[in-house]
Amino acid sequence: MPDQRLDYLRILYVGTLDYEQALRVQELTHQAVTTSQAPPTIIVVQHHPVLTLGKHADHKFLKLALSAFKDLGVDVVQTDRGGEVTAHMPGQLVLYPIIRLATFKLTPRSWVEVLEQSVIEALAQFGISAATDPINPGVWVKNQKICAIGIRIKDRTSVHGIALNVSNNLELFDKIVPCGIPDRGVTSMANCLEKVPTLAETASVLLDILSGMLLSRARV
Repeated sequence: MPDQRLDYLRILYVGTLDYEQALRVQELTHQAVTTSQAPPTIIVVQHHPVLTLGKHADHKFLKLALSAFKDLGVDVVQTDRGGEVTAHMPGQLVLYPIIRLATFKLTPRSWVEVLEQSVIEALAQFGISAATDPINPGVWVKNQKICAIGIRIKDRTSVHGIALNVSNNLELFDKIVPCGIPDRGVTSMANCLEKVPTLAETASVLLDILSGMLLSRARV
């Protein structure tokens, strides 16, 4: 799918990448955005099976040894985002918005709130009632997380983003304590709906909502 521009907001589709490859795309995009060589950009990607840990994540939330994950073909990657361990795999929609917060009159906290609200509104369009939690970031369907959120602000520009479970197999989550929350579960759009939208359909709705939120803030 080709790149698209909504005014000066770019949507970059990169397909399915290893996490390290996607991280490199983020780094190059972040450099371009912070130096005004590229417009604010939302990277759209799926990942091969991988566990990612925040910069202060505790390895006690991994239920298997690192060697066991390697035997399963699952990479384990330490990142510089916030939060604990989470899992990525095909069928999960991952967005990495690389934006200068000042352009959209955002603080780190309000940026997380915009991400959460955009996911909630997108899920509502598919008939799923979701909400935030006052303590734990992300988007929840009752007590099950359907979308993880982890960001970092570097040079006043965001990196990392959101991972929305659409049609992905959730078995990998059973091998960790997702986001370090032991008494909560994980769900997906496929678990909530009889007719599951494609990733492309989900991305189209979510990007339309998120882009609209950002552009409306930029124009105030």
